[in-house]
Amino acid sequence: MRLKSMLLAATLAAVMSLPAAAKDYVISASADYSGPFADVMPNAMAGINAVADWWNKAVGDKLGVKAQIKIYDMRYDAAVVAKTWPAILSADAPIAHLGFGTPDLVTLMKRLPNDKVPMIMGTAMVGLVWAPDGWHYSIRPTYSHEFAGLFADIQEKSGKKLRIGAISTQNQAGFVDQVNGIKKLAETYPDRFEVVDVQWAETSPVSLSSNLRALSSAGAEILLIGGTTAQVIAAAKAMEELGLSIPIVTSTHNGLYEVAKGIDLAKLNGSYAAFSFAPPARADLPLRDVFEANKKDGSWGLITAQAAAQALLALRMLEKAVAKVGADEVDGEAMRAALLDNVFTEEELLGALPTLDFDDTAPFPIGDIKASAEIVQDGKIVPVGDGWMSVPALEKW
Repeated sequence: MRLKSMLLAATLAAVMSLPAAAKDYVISASADYSGPFADVMPNAMAGINAVADWWNKAVGDKLGVKAQIKIYDMRYDAAVVAKTWPAILSADAPIAHLGFGTPDLVTLMKRLPNDKVPMIMGTAMVGLVWAPDGWHYSIRPTYSHEFAGLFADIQEKSGKKLRIGAISTQNQAGFVDQVNGIKKLAETYPDRFEVVDVQWAETSPVSLSSNLRALSSAGAEILLIGGTTAQVIAAAKAMEELGLSIPIVTSTHNGLYEVAKGIDLAKLNGSYAAFSFAPPARADLPLRDVFEANKKDGSWGLITAQAAAQALLALRMLEKAVAKVGADEVDGEAMRAALLDNVFTEEELLGALPTLDFDDTAPFPIGDIKASAEIVQDGKIVPVGDGWMSVPALEKW
């Protein structure tokens, strides 16, 4: 009996000395492996997975929690999102969802407050979803804020009013919204900016020669084309035909890397892509080091950087939620509270994002909003500077 008692005591002591099992939390993610973004999706998801793997080892183990990333192919289709989301809710009980674009927003944003799941987006927002008390948030402001940051930087360096022309399309409300935001910028700062002309075109135009001729006659010094890659390529070809050289400003979805697949990049020398996360080639970028040390597949680039930054913000929210409610009590409400009640520093965000602050008035960072940009120089894409560009304050348009 004495021997049995000793063995039992030893066994209990051994069990008690083992580390407690980590509490698992699911963060679900929308992907598009069979829709319009299928070609860039492996790199995007590689960015999310690499950051999650790093965080679980570097942070989660110490907190006693583990983040499980569960990826669903939503095909960039609102119908698929609507069909899949109830199953995600019941099977995974996610504490947060990583959305990918408009289909996630239009399908989920109205039901998320009832589902109590905050959604973090990696894409920029549009003014159309600029509503208070939402559960949808982006690491980036609106497209117009991002363009405004670059325009302000160019204007400040030139010291004179910047005359902006735009090419967009009226069959996509989000693309019209981009232009409306820049019109608001010009209305707010009439001594700094002027929208001289807007040319509405097809999403895949055969030629933009007449449009470029009109923009040039109006005195446009820079062209905003935030819609489609086809429009950027058509504009570059039209300028070559007409002997014009006006810098184009794109976003990420129709940006320089995508345009380079259809045209010699040297023909876009001096053109830009504007966004609000660190350019992937920035000299000092700890998030890139994390990706390279933890990746299982994929390669570093613009979409990888965007997705990795999106996941990192969600994981930092989890850290702060654990600190507030404990390792075993995190849910979607705790995650949203963590987002709204804290400021996330650039250091915490591994240099991938500027310091971010959120409240319940907007689905994007508030306060001192920052942007960044890339430019084509000698046929190569390089960051514009090493830091962030300040975005002029904009009221809702």
